[in-house]
Amino acid sequence: MRPLAEVHEQWHGEVPVGAIDGEIDASNVADLSQRLLDTVSNRSRALVLDLTETSYIDSSGISLIFDAAARMRNRRQQLRLVVQPRSFVAEVLAAVSMQDSVPIDPVLGEALRAVGAPN
Repeated sequence: MRPLAEVHEQWHGEVPVGAIDGEIDASNVADLSQRLLDTVSNRSRALVLDLTETSYIDSSGISLIFDAAARMRNRRQQLRLVVQPRSFVAEVLAAVSMQDSVPIDPVLGEALRAVGAPN
């Protein structure tokens, strides 16, 4: 049986990118959170969370993002999101005013430039 979501990790210099393909909900949010935060080292200036292939996110996924952003700020690191405009995920994030807490970019290249990472 295929998991609800798969995380694909890539590195751009010292910046990890975690791309989530699938659904984020209460059944998998703890595992996703741990896996994403484990990719961030003390040398990482940021974590880019790529949600362009994420088809669904519920309130537990929203909490994951707010929690990850707070943890990153405490470590003097940044969290940036990549979200396809006008997608279901974009609508959910807009409804909770996520852009006021976490920068959101429409494409990965813009997020990487914003944190000074090589494409």
